[in-house]
Amino acid sequence: MMDAPFFRLTPLLSDNVPMDCVDDEKITKMLNETHTYIRENKATIKRVAELLTKK
Repeated sequence: MMDAPFFRLTPLLSDNVPMDCVDDEKITKMLNETHTYIRENKATIKRVAELLTKK
């Protein structure tokens, strides 16, 4: 087994938003939920960034 860190960065969205969505309300809701996810998982995201930029 590899000794490698594993991170799953997938915000849980209340709606399924297709890639070709043009509904401003759905897109805004998705963006707000994603921003909330980022705020709540800031430490994990920072750790991923540190690992990716480590030399």
